[in-house]
Amino acid sequence: MSNAIILPLTPKQEMVIASDNSGAIGEKEMDAVHVPNTVVAHYACRVAMMDLLAVGGEPHAVVMQNFTDEVAWDAYQLGVRQVMDELDYDAIPITGSTESNFPGLQSGLGLTVIGKRSIGAAPDVLSKHVRFAVIGVPLVGNEVVEHADKIAPLRLFKKLCDMAVVKGVAPVGSKGIAATWQKWTNRTAGHLSCGEDIMKSAGPATCFIIAFEREYTELVESIAGAHYHELIVE
Repeated sequence: MSNAIILPLTPKQEMVIASDNSGAIGEKEMDAVHVPNTVVAHYACRVAMMDLLAVGGEPHAVVMQNFTDEVAWDAYQLGVRQVMDELDYDAIPITGSTESNFPGLQSGLGLTVIGKRSIGAAPDVLSKHVRFAVIGVPLVGNEVVEHADKIAPLRLFKKLCDMAVVKGVAPVGSKGIAATWQKWTNRTAGHLSCGEDIMKSAGPATCFIIAFEREYTELVESIAGAHYHELIVE
């Protein structure tokens, strides 16, 4: 499952648009969570990029809507660059706008990634022959900073997206693992169990679900390492 929008572009390509936002998180005194602005943009871009990559998109531009202040722009831009560097996407242009007329009491950032994909690049339809796993741990708020080592790395996300044995990838957000799986698979029946809390918010997509061919369980588990958590469907 992905929150990306797919639009027709050419006879051979489609446009992919994915976005995320952040409010009351940053460096202002009235913010609910206090972290550097670079971190805020990093995770907003992370979410949008995961949604885009999950449907086979390739990024071409980033648009930022900065409601914090002009000073925050450079830090936000740095956070975006960090994500793109981690994923080996160089020279992605960044544009956007800053609200500079009226200062707000809390920070705010909206971020959109615009990309393309070849028609037919969508992941395979899920079948009953796949196995599921959660990669990473659901974290939210200050936990994202305090337990950063438990967050699924972006490089690992992209590697799994690119593997032929992985039949689908679904970033987990604020609705949690169970809700994401149900919407992604269009299944409401059955019991889910996992070593991680399947009802908890995963904030800025600190974990994701994968569907993969059962016979490659050992390979997938070895690649994901400590980030691998089996998701059992009964």
